[in-house]
Amino acid sequence: MVAESGDVVVIAKTWRSEMKSVFMFLVLSIVSVYLSRTFPWSVIRGPLFSLFGVTVYMRLPLFWFIPAVTLGSAIIRIYDVRYVVDARGVECKTGILGLHQRVTRIRYEDIRSVEFEQTLLERFLDIGSVEVGTAATGELEIAFRGIAAPSEVQEMLQNERDKRQQAMRTQLGSAASSHVEALAS
Repeated sequence: MVAESGDVVVIAKTWRSEMKSVFMFLVLSIVSVYLSRTFPWSVIRGPLFSLFGVTVYMRLPLFWFIPAVTLGSAIIRIYDVRYVVDARGVECKTGILGLHQRVTRIRYEDIRSVEFEQTLLERFLDIGSVEVGTAATGELEIAFRGIAAPSEVQEMLQNERDKRQQAMRTQLGSAASSHVEALAS
């Protein structure tokens, strides 16, 4: 399932993983409209421009910042991370939109465990997390959070890991048998 040497599979975080933030944006938008109508002093009014004798006025409600911040933080959480699976291994880039970027890369040969996790709501939405660990540390090195079809991603990574480990065992076995033959002669 993993692409050949030149192909790359990019696994993106989905909007479904930010349903709480989207719901909060909708609720806070309604609250923002209510607050703007209740407190008229919070709406900045003034002429914006005139065109052919018609003046266009601007009305800027200050409470619109509340839902905008909620939506903005959801956008940052979605687009600030990128998961890449290619022929060499698995990569997680975080901080794409920030000043500090972190890139974690694991080769298939080094993968020791691939697990996926879903809550009840995530199972309903078919999203979840896939966690990849190595023997180098006792912790998980990469966690693909908020991705679609996590069981398929887990299966893809496990199949590729198993294929690489089988190829390595075959190479070690053939090298050991040729070494034994060389010693015997």
